[in-house]
Amino acid sequence: MAYSDVKQNSVLVVSGSERTRETLAGVFDSTRYAPVVSRGSAAEVRRLVLDSPFSLVFINTPLPDEPGAQLALDLSRNRNCCVALLVPGDSYDQVSDQVEDAGVLTLSKPCSAQQLRQAAAMMSATRVKLADLEKKTATLEEKMEEVRLVNRAKWMLIERRGMDEATAHRYIEKLAMDARQTRRLVAQTLIRSLDND
Repeated sequence: MAYSDVKQNSVLVVSGSERTRETLAGVFDSTRYAPVVSRGSAAEVRRLVLDSPFSLVFINTPLPDEPGAQLALDLSRNRNCCVALLVPGDSYDQVSDQVEDAGVLTLSKPCSAQQLRQAAAMMSATRVKLADLEKKTATLEEKMEEVRLVNRAKWMLIERRGMDEATAHRYIEKLAMDARQTRRLVAQTLIRSLDND
């Protein structure tokens, strides 16, 4: 996911009340949050998100077809989506305990426009941080895979060509330098070649 994609925040507002949907949708500045889409039930949302993932989702509970916590948990499984639940104050602790481990933000109703904008800003910042961590993780995984391939090629050279470890390592390094290729690509080629010997 590109950084610019993370900065674009599509918003889904879910509420059983059309008036509440309009009020909530009106909170989000269109220069920062676009598109802002609203739906009235969990069933509508589940159909919608199959084709159109959203960056931020605000669920005003309860919904006409379910309480809303399960929908929040389901949506939070998408790593690019941040979810907030707006719950009545008397059920805040119970719902928060149920969803907080999944990363769902719980807000006690009534919420002011400022609180909703602050929650959206925090959720957006969280998405940026998660995208950055995902990128770093992918880079580390690529490096680890390269090390595994180089080590495998090295051990194959030791076993099949009688080289010692240092010589096998230098051999791979030299091949990569001479061919102007990555050590990973050289190791893959060597492994294929040595498998065919």
